[in-house]
Amino acid sequence: MQTNAQAVGQGYTDHVALVARIAAGDASAETEFVLAFQAGVRALVRRHARPADPIVDDLVQDVLHTLITHLRDNALRDAATLPAYVRSTVVFVVTAEYRKRGRRGENDGNPQSPDDLPDPDQPDSHARREQLRSSVHRVLAELSVDRDREVLRRYYLKEEDRDTVCAALAIEPDHFHRVLHRARTRMKELLIERDIANG
Repeated sequence: MQTNAQAVGQGYTDHVALVARIAAGDASAETEFVLAFQAGVRALVRRHARPADPIVDDLVQDVLHTLITHLRDNALRDAATLPAYVRSTVVFVVTAEYRKRGRRGENDGNPQSPDDLPDPDQPDSHARREQLRSSVHRVLAELSVDRDREVLRRYYLKEEDRDTVCAALAIEPDHFHRVLHRARTRMKELLIERDIANG
């Protein structure tokens, strides 16, 4: 089943050209953008907003307006990350709305303070981090040695301790750091080869 996040911009593949046209002032590109992304934005806003919040339509318009304004200003450095940028902007706009309500004392019966909400990053930096995280996961899956992949996944992603990793992968505890170092070296080589990390 397709998630709301996956549905963002579904069917639209030429993000680079679309972003360039909007930055160049092409009004028809803005219309294309809205048609391609509005349904996904609405689904994401509903997911991030409080249940049955009547302001969903307004939030959707705020997100689309924010996105088009930023794209006109050429604020997106890597046009290929447009879907991630859209998702980040949804989180940014919805979080800002609930922070604003909290400052006005409008909690809608929800005890959560606006200070308890995650601090929204600027959408472009959030999108870049999301793209990097996705790239790292993809490269991790490409590692040719199963033990390298598993030791990195368990130790860094699942945050298992050394003894747990050693028991699961039949690694002598005295050799753990050597195995980990080799796996990290191979991973770094792949990241550099894919131009994801600097040497």
